[in-house]
Amino acid sequence: MACYTSRTYEERRTIQKLWEAGVQAKEIADKLEAPLSSIYSELRRGQDGSRLPNQRMRYNADLAQLRIQQSFERRGRRTGEGPDQKGADGA
Repeated sequence: MACYTSRTYEERRTIQKLWEAGVQAKEIADKLEAPLSSIYSELRRGQDGSRLPNQRMRYNADLAQLRIQQSFERRGRRTGEGPDQKGADGA
């Protein structure tokens, strides 16, 4: 079974620094001891739409952290009443 882990904020900052320095994704994966596919996913998650001087898409660690936190908040069972649910009194 695969071991799923999320990048920490510190790892995201490291990815940002290395990416802005021109380091290739494979080298970043080797340095962080992470699968290459997870680095590419992380780079996609943190894209802010702008480009670096070397024409790479910019990676923003703060944006990636925000997006992953929002994703965690959307997960799990929903509480409260929906429009098609009845209350405890059956009304």
